[in-house]
Amino acid sequence: MRAGGRAALVLALAALGACSTRTADSAGTDAGTVLRPRGVGDVSLPGCDVLLPTDVRELTLPGFSMKEERACPTCGPLCALRSETEKDVTVSVMWDCNQRYTDADVRALLAPTLRAGGLEVPALGRAAARRAPAQGMLQVLTWDDDTPCALVVTWLGGDPERALDVARSALTATTPAVLAPPPPLEDAGLP
Repeated sequence: MRAGGRAALVLALAALGACSTRTADSAGTDAGTVLRPRGVGDVSLPGCDVLLPTDVRELTLPGFSMKEERACPTCGPLCALRSETEKDVTVSVMWDCNQRYTDADVRALLAPTLRAGGLEVPALGRAAARRAPAQGMLQVLTWDDDTPCALVVTWLGGDPERALDVARSALTATTPAVLAPPPPLEDAGLP
């Protein structure tokens, strides 16, 4: 298996592993279609271009292109980022928005990651932890302050500490307004 193939496999497994909590009201997937889970207010989550807009990406990942990939049935979306100049680096950002995170105990949220050898990250959302599940990989898990969302940033390749900056930027971009459902067509002035 080529190095790029191994990297993609490890990244996909890490993203799926981070999405281990499932809810009964989440949306499913259809072959070849990305369906996002039911999120805030029982509304589908927006895509990568909305959750991680160009201006935010250019701050922390200049020159990276983004592709929205199929996430697990209860998570979504999974935004995969690659650079033409940093070919050994792969970054992914994944959202899991669920109302149960709003009232969850911070220590309970952090416990599984800390038991797996992770370290708590202070001053990053409601709670955050980092772990290195494989050599050259850093994963940052964080829970947002103002939305019921958890984010997972996985960095594979050189300078993995930049995953913390990506997590901070993604948290800042994840706001209640971004997650709000679009207005009904009659409210938008359309017939």
